This record gives sequence, C-alpha cells and structure tokens, in this order.
Amino acid sequence: MTAGMAPYAGDERHFTVYIARLCLVCLVLLNAACARFNAVDQPLKKWTPEQQQHADQQIEGDRSPEYAVLLAFSGGGARASSFAYGVLKELANTQIMTAKGSRSLLTEVDKISSVSGGSFTAAYYGLHGEQTFTDFESLFLRKDVEHILFRQLFNPINWFRLLSGTYGRADLAAAYYDKHLFHGATFADLQRTDAPTVIINATDVATGIRFPFSQSAFDLLCADRSVYPVSRAVAASSAVPIVFSPITLESFAGSCGFQPPAWLAEAEKDTVPTRRKIAARGLRDYLDAKKRPWLHLMDGGISDNLGLRSYYDTMNIIADPDARAEVLNQEEVRHILIVSVNARARHKDGWVLERVAPSLLEILGSVSADEIGRYSDDTIELVRSTFKQWTEEKPSEGSSRTFHFVDVSFDQVSDKSERDFLNGIGTNFDLSDAQVDRLIAAAGKVLRESLEFKAFMKMSQGTAPALHPVAP
Repeated sequence: MTAGMAPYAGDERHFTVYIARLCLVCLVLLNAACARFNAVDQPLKKWTPEQQQHADQQIEGDRSPEYAVLLAFSGGGARASSFAYGVLKELANTQIMTAKGSRSLLTEVDKISSVSGGSFTAAYYGLHGEQTFTDFESLFLRKDVEHILFRQLFNPINWFRLLSGTYGRADLAAAYYDKHLFHGATFADLQRTDAPTVIINATDVATGIRFPFSQSAFDLLCADRSVYPVSRAVAASSAVPIVFSPITLESFAGSCGFQPPAWLAEAEKDTVPTRRKIAARGLRDYLDAKKRPWLHLMDGGISDNLGLRSYYDTMNIIADPDARAEVLNQEEVRHILIVSVNARARHKDGWVLERVAPSLLEILGSVSADEIGRYSDDTIELVRSTFKQWTEEKPSEGSSRTFHFVDVSFDQVSDKSERDFLNGIGTNFDLSDAQVDRLIAAAGKVLRESLEFKAFMKMSQGTAPALHPVAP
C-alpha cells in the first residue's frame, strides 16, 4: 500500500466522503458554467427610438460629409482576416482631399460589414483604431489560434461546461477571444464617434436568414446590445458548421415596448412575394419570443460570404428612408466608395481531367464553393446596380454624385504565381508568417492598382472625372 492511498484505502467512509466532495465540485463547476452562459443575454428594459438615432450619429462622427466610404470583409478564416488587415493598412497610408483638408482615407470609413474571418479584423479595428497596426498581428494573425482552441477541449474544466448542454465549442472559442483578443469589450465599446460603425453578420440556422449584430436587430428581440460581448458576435460570425456549435442568443421580444418600423407593415401588403415581403415575414417571426425564444447563430458566410448583403438589404429590400440612414446618414454625400475585400479562394478541379470519380469530400467542396461563388457574384452585381441607381435618383445640389465599387480579391492579383499561392492558403487559423505577409502585401497592391480605386482617388483630388458620373 502506498502512502498516497493511506487517507482512504480500506476505509469506505473516507472513500464515500471523497466521492461526495468530488461530485459536489462537479456540480458547482457545472452550475457555474450554466450561470455564466445564462448571464450573457440581457433584456432591454425599455425601447426608445432614440437608441437607433444614437447609433446613426456614429456614422457622422468627425468624417467629411461629402464622402461615404463603406467596407465589406468576407469570410475565409485567418486568410480573410489578414487580407482585410492589408486593406486597412493601405487605406491608412492613402491621403485624400476633403472639406476638412488632407486626411487618411481610413479615417473617412463610415461603416464596415463583415462575416466570418473578416469579423475579427473589423471588430478589432472598430474597438482600437490605429492601435490595430501595433498589436493585431501578434495577438491574432500570427498566433496559432487553431491549436490553442483545440487544446482547450482537453481541459477538464471545459468538459463540465461542454456537458452542460448550454455551452458548446463556439462558446469555448468566444471565451478565448474575450480574454485574449477583445478583453471583455461589449458593443457599447464599439459606439465611438471616431470609429466606423461595425456590423458583424451571422446566420440564423433555423431560417438561413442573415442576422446582423446591429441595434435594429437587437431592438426586434428586446435585447440589450450595449452589454453584449463583441467576442460572442465574432464567434457566431465565424462558427463554421461541424467544427463549431452555434452561438445561442435569447429573445425577449415583446417585453420592452418596441414598435416595428412602418416599412414592415407596408411590405406585408405587397400582393406578390417580393424580396421586401419575404424579408418582412422573416423579421416578423422575431417579434414573438414565445414562437422563437432562441436564436442559434452560425457562420455569416452561409447567408452572405462577402459581407455586402447588409448594404444591399438596407438600401433595396427595406427601402425605408430611416433604415437607409443607417448606411448613408449624410444629406451632403456626393461620393460613395465601396471596397469589397474578398478572400475567396478558387478551388482546383484537377479531378475533372481524370476518369476516376471524385471523392465525396471533393464533390461537397466543389458544390459548396461553386454555390458560394455564384451567390457572391450575384451579390456584387446587386450592390453595384443598387448604389448606382441611388446616385442617379438622388443627385446632390449643384454637382453630380459618384459611385465607385472596388473589388479587392485574389482574382485581381496580376501575378499568376502569387495568385496560385494565395489560392492555396486554407481557411484555418494557424497561418505561417510568410502567408500572413503575402496576404497583407497582396491586398494593399490590389487596392492600389485597381482602376476603379485610381479613378476615385483622382476624382477626390479634383483632377479627373469619375468612372460613373451622374448628371445633376
């Protein structure tokens, strides 16, 4: 008999006490895990229209009223995060002439809409601004986050949480992001007038509808957005199916006095199933917490892999002046610039050259990639046409309005060998330094060399007409 077994070996009473204490500890840990999760979602005590107005004021900030600069960050793991980061760096190094003098184009960004991997970069910049260029690379881009999260699964404390039934793998990831990347930040911390509005997008698994972590979406649920952790929104936006579980959000709809926007009732009167009517039906379901008490949110790339649908839905489907103000809250706006940062990689179809049938994984990968690609192409065209039409319908007084759409994607990389290298980078979260460096450099170069971007820059300096002039 060893000395270590002496306290309870051969003594059933001591052994029983030991087991009882162990069970008690397990229950305490389990209850703590459940309690911590349940405390995240908080009801909104009382809704007022001023809440949305306060969110709209952030779009104005200290930016020049003549410009509306909108960014969209796509999904694609750390590959997308690095590519988006490269665009932010290039914008920071680009000077533009404004009514307030020469300024960095990055300071003129009004809004960033993001999904999946792009949400990490968007959220961090929204919280920390210029500090992003000091520590974001070391904290996230160049850290083996994937391996760190995998190791968390072997921590016994996390076993109790995962067994609770209300705490999944995405919650585990959110906890890591909260502690090591976002440091407890909530959406109240994103409400800074010197920062762009950041819209982090996820997908409601039950309906397939895009769910934006916006003030208007939380108002529907009578949920308090100000105390909601940024980390959980990013975790939901990047929760790839199978790899991660959904992030669950509780609905308190009907408890805060929320009044639905007028366009919702108007859309339901449409005699045919228009896009607006379908969208209204989807939103109407969120107004009854008894019918839908929980939302299960996953990868935003499922419903929109570019992050552009936020702009299209608000400008075209909703078609309400108050809602449009969330995108273009500037009566004096004359020049609209949208930069779509698309880290989608082209998959290789080498198996089409062989008689041997492709594997199930190859077929699934090809089908999903093709569907996402076609949907993304359609989204780009819808956004282009929507904003171009808006500039034509809403000419500014005394001069024309202009619209420029810049596509920053791997397809726009001129060097074939570099393009092949970028397309070969996976969607994982453990990139090498070389991969991160080349993604950042490629994003900046594509933006600089874009003809559309060059036209915008020349127009902003007053040296050349825009590509899409609109007569007043």
